[in-house]
Amino acid sequence: MSFSKVLIANRGEIAVRLVRACQSLDLQAVAVYSDADAQALHVALADEAVHIGPAEARASYLDGAGLIAAAQRCGAQAIHPGYGFLAENAEFAQACADAGLVFVGPSPRVIAAMGAKIEAKRIAEAAGVACVPGYHGDDQSADRLASEAARIGTPLLIKASAGGGGRGMRRVDDLGEFQTALRLAQEEARAAFGDAAVLLERYVEAPRHIEVQILADQHGQVRHLYERDCSVQRHYQKVIEEAPAPNLSPVLREQMLSAAVTLARTIGYDSAGTVEFVVDAVRGEAYFLEMNTRLQVEHPVTEAITGLDLAAWQLRVAAGEKLSFAQEQVRCEGWAMEARIAAEDPAAGYQPQTGQITHYVEPQLAGLRIDSGIQTGSVVSPYYDSMLAKLIATAPDRAATVRKLRRGLEQLRIGGVPVNRAFLHEVLTLPAFVSGEHSTRLLDETWPQGWSAPQAGDLDCAHAVLARHLEHEAPRSTSAWGSLGAWRLGEASGRAARATYHLQLGEGDEFELTVVGRGGDYRLERDGDTLLSVNQARLDTAGVSYVCAGQQRQVALSRSGDTLSVYAGAAVVAIRVRSAEQCLLGGAAAGSSQGNAIVAPTPGQVAEVLVAVGDEVDAGQPIVVLEAMKMLQQLCASEAGVVAAVSVAVGDAVNSGDALVRFAEPS
Repeated sequence: MSFSKVLIANRGEIAVRLVRACQSLDLQAVAVYSDADAQALHVALADEAVHIGPAEARASYLDGAGLIAAAQRCGAQAIHPGYGFLAENAEFAQACADAGLVFVGPSPRVIAAMGAKIEAKRIAEAAGVACVPGYHGDDQSADRLASEAARIGTPLLIKASAGGGGRGMRRVDDLGEFQTALRLAQEEARAAFGDAAVLLERYVEAPRHIEVQILADQHGQVRHLYERDCSVQRHYQKVIEEAPAPNLSPVLREQMLSAAVTLARTIGYDSAGTVEFVVDAVRGEAYFLEMNTRLQVEHPVTEAITGLDLAAWQLRVAAGEKLSFAQEQVRCEGWAMEARIAAEDPAAGYQPQTGQITHYVEPQLAGLRIDSGIQTGSVVSPYYDSMLAKLIATAPDRAATVRKLRRGLEQLRIGGVPVNRAFLHEVLTLPAFVSGEHSTRLLDETWPQGWSAPQAGDLDCAHAVLARHLEHEAPRSTSAWGSLGAWRLGEASGRAARATYHLQLGEGDEFELTVVGRGGDYRLERDGDTLLSVNQARLDTAGVSYVCAGQQRQVALSRSGDTLSVYAGAAVVAIRVRSAEQCLLGGAAAGSSQGNAIVAPTPGQVAEVLVAVGDEVDAGQPIVVLEAMKMLQQLCASEAGVVAAVSVAVGDAVNSGDALVRFAEPS
């Protein structure tokens, strides 16, 4: 190799993945970390770690000059950007080269060409690769764009040229709404990417999102590693990916594989990359969408079906090695599927969640791989992307792979921070997904009003109270969860034969359950009715076990403070359990109205303020756009009113519950 030490300019699960890839090649791996990541897993696993700045990404992981300086200080000869952050930043790639460092990725010229969707489509068309009918010209005047929109017709898609992930993207179904949608798309593109240029495309109804993995070296060799289906998306963010793509005709598959190789050869590609296509299932046609000049989040599914280590090969070709295999030697065997585990609440519009991981247990199943950036004690901050880990299942066929991934989700334990585990599990059961006939509209069509989280049942509540009671009965020194903080708040460790607990489910139901018994034999009652009778009940670090009607049962639980998470299959229900003593001590449920105001639902940064003092607003009108974990949340007025005060400006950091805009009280 032409280098022996690699600085990994990233964080989270991809940084962990790259540390291990470097070490598998006997390369020294250098982690970087911000103030928020000093105790992160990737820091602990690396051979060295370098502090690069404060928590804010723009002052740490997005500080190209600081990253290059860190590499020079520690003697690294190469920088691997991972994905996100600076992975597709041509200026950073060039700065690495100018500093004498190897950038593990394609050339700055290629990154720049493929990074602008308008230029990428021109190159693709010149190479004979079909693109979605539309407009991607230099004339960005409002009149020209309106004229082209009328020519293309509706439904129409406006897309930011410089970015992805759904930012700067608007669907238009009525040309009378085009100018408003155009303005919003341009403003979002300018704020997110510093470039307001857009392109227009015919909207493909019920599209599939198919991408082809490419691997190329510096000696002119290009190989495709087959395709992936990434059609399960919400807000243009991928949720579940698989390889190969189901129900794809051999002709269409070969067309895309060939087009991807042609495009890579045309631009002189020399790294791992992905050529993305949108497939019109009705017309049976595939169109070039864009090229990602980096390692993808979903690369493990390709590794699973081909047996190739993409991260290792990316390092090897960056060091000048030739690909050692011919195209016909690349195999596609079995099936693989990946689910992205994110700190978010799908039932609340996928709102990002923050906090400390109090409980983390990975499933132990043959054929299940876990790429994770967390461990027990990890802190999920508001500064970065919400993805925590990925579960990758592999089996001989698709049906078996789905079953294995569902089982893996059921066995995954994450406590302290809400995650999307139950949502992912339910997606895997949808008939359209099971049959492989789904499109990118699957989630919107299935849950047009949004996904609803599973609700706690009587048995879940009984299990939570049983765990709470067993913790009370145990001496402090022997408590299974004692190291996580006391629950007793001054109570005596001894407990009478009857104890009452107050429960709260989310922001709603509040009621009481009573435990009768002692020494492992208990009856749990609600309003005099028995919910559960158990014998030999005990609490350990995994949860509660007991015997009921002659059968042994184990229930997994975790807790954060006085909130217990009960794992019931794939569902996780959060139940707040407090003793009668706590209630008397004033431990009432937190949370009160902020009055006539727009409040931050989560920590984040203000991206846009859309109103000023004195403005009259309508119910549902956007007021503030908040950025949290790389996602934009549009906060709207719940009713009509007049703006009385604006407490924030663009760029301000806010905490959950902060009042951002206040309205005049109605007269």
